[in-house]
Amino acid sequence: MHVHILGICGTFMGGVAALARAAGFRVSGSDRNVYPPMSTQLQALGIAVTEGFEAAQLTPAPDVVLVGNVMTRGQPVIEALLESGLPFASGPEWLAREVLKGRWVLAVAGTHGKTTSASLLAWILEHAGR
Repeated sequence: MHVHILGICGTFMGGVAALARAAGFRVSGSDRNVYPPMSTQLQALGIAVTEGFEAAQLTPAPDVVLVGNVMTRGQPVIEALLESGLPFASGPEWLAREVLKGRWVLAVAGTHGKTTSASLLAWILEHAGR
């Protein structure tokens, strides 16, 4: 299965790309600004990254397109995607469906305190035998 990621050089979408590659998916992607360290990390994983967002990136057609938060209506690749009828999803939606399906997930999110909260939760779960 070929996954193409729009906005692949963002921290979250780059991580999704790495997980998809590790799970055996063929992964490609594009972003407006392609530069280290994310570009070199993706390259080391064998993930092809294109700079810019062009409708031609959807040819040949991937099996699914993951749309990053950086994308908006009016961009040629988004309009081409919608006109093509290709399957698409957000990064979190695809991650839940393809990677986390059937798993128990505890997520920590927010602006401040994530590391502290995650550390406390890890300690609690470890000491509870989980």
